[in-house]
Amino acid sequence: MRTRVKFCGLTRVEDIHSAVQVGVDALGFVLYPKSKRALSLQQACQLRSHVPALIDIIALVVNPTVAEVQAIIKDLKPHAIQFHGDESPEFCEQFNYPYWRAVRVGAPELETEQEIADYVAQFPHAQAFLFDAYSTGFGGAGVRFDLSLLYTVKQAISPEKVIIAGGINALNIAALSGQYYAVDLSSGIESEPGVKSAELMQQFMQALR
Repeated sequence: MRTRVKFCGLTRVEDIHSAVQVGVDALGFVLYPKSKRALSLQQACQLRSHVPALIDIIALVVNPTVAEVQAIIKDLKPHAIQFHGDESPEFCEQFNYPYWRAVRVGAPELETEQEIADYVAQFPHAQAFLFDAYSTGFGGAGVRFDLSLLYTVKQAISPEKVIIAGGINALNIAALSGQYYAVDLSSGIESEPGVKSAELMQQFMQALR
């Protein structure tokens, strides 16, 4: 199985071009004001105009209002919304729009295999689940989590719904390649928060292949 790749937290046109050149599958725009990689909706729409066909756009949000999500869908037209906060199943599904549910592995209520599996089961219509390591706040910590905690949930959902995030880079991707449908990374291809490195992107994709 070819491992798909999403680069998240892009803020510059040149980084989009670099990501496309190395063969990324999806790009993530962070629409969360408290993030170091935050974009306004207007900025995200401007960046989207530089994304060519066959590259998916994923809009990351954290506890947005209904109106904010509706505006993102209307103006940005992402391929999916990535809910990364405390959004309920009812909130995520009310828009009748493709969405990803982030699962913050290691959070107080998500510390065991069964807790993770029970949480995922609450979102039966999620297009995918992005499993990331828990950190205070809602930003990615850039650290790994114990992948064995996903054993139970992997028996319950299709492999194509599993996306792994957290501390992934060119040095450790070999251990994941071919085992999971997709990986998501941000800090592992950055020279500083929000500034991607074309060299690190290329090194990562070469290591993956």
